Amino acid sequence: MLRTCEICGSENPKHWKRCEDHYRCDDCDTRDNLCTYREGVLCDPCYQNRVEKRIAEFTGECDYTCEIICPHCGYESGDSWEATEGEQQCNDCDRKFEMTRNTEVTYSTSKSS
Repeated sequence: MLRTCEICGSENPKHWKRCEDHYRCDDCDTRDNLCTYREGVLCDPCYQNRVEKRIAEFTGECDYTCEIICPHCGYESGDSWEATEGEQQCNDCDRKFEMTRNTEVTYSTSKSS
């Protein structure tokens, strides 16, 4: 499989989806302390700014959802079924929260012969 830079299309980028010229912070253009996140390549300070903005703006629903949703930033965990009840730590904003697993019981019936 041939990898290409997601910005210029050059082949075999050295970094995750980007060539050397384009591997820089999406927000401030620095090349220091970079990491790849679900929203792109960011330096530590710019990533923290984005997290703080998500925390300030999040007003979504967290009760009776299909996946665990962080009540601080809205991050949705894709592996909720693996979690145990109790204190959790968000994989995105690192803040702690309590999680309770809700279980619904249903029944089915059929006529006896």
